[in-house]
Amino acid sequence: MTHLKSLAAPKHYPTTRTVFTTAPRPGPHPKNWSIPLIIIIRDFLNYAEDAATARKIIKMRKVTVDGRVVTDHKFPVGLMDVISLPEAGEHYRILPEPRKGLKPFKIQDEEAGFKIGQVRNKMHVRGGDLQLTLHDGRNIRFKNVDEQVRGYMTGDSLKISLPDQQIQAHIPLKEEVYVLITKGSKMGLHGRVTAIKKDVTYPDKPKVVVEVSGKGNITTLLTYVMPVGDSEPWIALP
Repeated sequence: MTHLKSLAAPKHYPTTRTVFTTAPRPGPHPKNWSIPLIIIIRDFLNYAEDAATARKIIKMRKVTVDGRVVTDHKFPVGLMDVISLPEAGEHYRILPEPRKGLKPFKIQDEEAGFKIGQVRNKMHVRGGDLQLTLHDGRNIRFKNVDEQVRGYMTGDSLKISLPDQQIQAHIPLKEEVYVLITKGSKMGLHGRVTAIKKDVTYPDKPKVVVEVSGKGNITTLLTYVMPVGDSEPWIALP
């Protein structure tokens, strides 16, 4: 698909008066939870007045995603991705904005050197290696599985260096850690986990209580939260 009707576009797309907007290519993030790079450059960051100029900027290798140059203007940029414009000295991280959806937020230089990825799947693959699949589609394989690696569980988060993708730290999904709510009606809110509890009616859908500054304790599904720090967040949050 080369185009997407504006009326059918995800709500985090900028408002447009045109009938069609750019559809993201298949990639590391799902279509309804990503933004094409051209829209980031043109509509969110205002580096171009039109699509042709935005495509030119991208083709000239002036934009990186997670530390690697991307020249495809339809590349799907998603949650936690780091967009950098080296010549401008600016960096942005894709985060959920409450009640609106995904949006790039400006970050400092030191933050552009890492991202946080949530473990979505953990399995053994051919050869006996252990493989972790993160929320952004990347796979990390371990030939030597020690106690630390065994401790990486589904729902946990990993701090990964960019662009070499080395694991720098591990954040387990448990009480007292700092989490970001990435889905649902409370998307974009963040705070410290005060309790994790099973729902009697839906035992397969555990819930988590998050203490959000200025809003008190709120409850959401455990699968809706992503650990982003220990007692405090490791990244700048809106």
